[in-house]
Amino acid sequence: MHRLCVLLLLGLLAAGCSRKTEPPAGQQPPHSLWMTDFEAAKQKAAAEGKDLLVNFSGSDWCYWCKRLDAEVFSSPVFVEQAAPMFVFVLIDFPKNKSGQSKALQEQNQRLADQFHIRGYPTVILMRPDGTSYAETGYLEGGAAAYLSHLRQLRGQK
Repeated sequence: MHRLCVLLLLGLLAAGCSRKTEPPAGQQPPHSLWMTDFEAAKQKAAAEGKDLLVNFSGSDWCYWCKRLDAEVFSSPVFVEQAAPMFVFVLIDFPKNKSGQSKALQEQNQRLADQFHIRGYPTVILMRPDGTSYAETGYLEGGAAAYLSHLRQLRGQK
């Protein structure tokens, strides 16, 4: 009997551990909203009448980038309120580049040079044609404070 209970418990644990958790219907994980192809993002922004929010990040090594992602960009409140205003673009400079094609690495370096990126995170707000109108970075206060900051920057364009 004891053996049967142990086997049953192990089976339930294994089933629970291998189960894939999906976001609720109609929702996507926040990272799936970030585009990496800058030209495609500009086209999408123009078609949808939105601006670009371009995040220059060092996703796997930059402390402040990780905080910005965890405290702001991964917040459902941020995604819900910012997505109607912006197309999100991630221009990433990870130490581990194995997940990036050579073309993506070249695009990212070209954009970093073009926009004179000197530190991470750097967040640039742009018109759909790719012209920048504001620059910011990490800001304490979480999603609500960051949304307020972005609205102020948009109001100045």
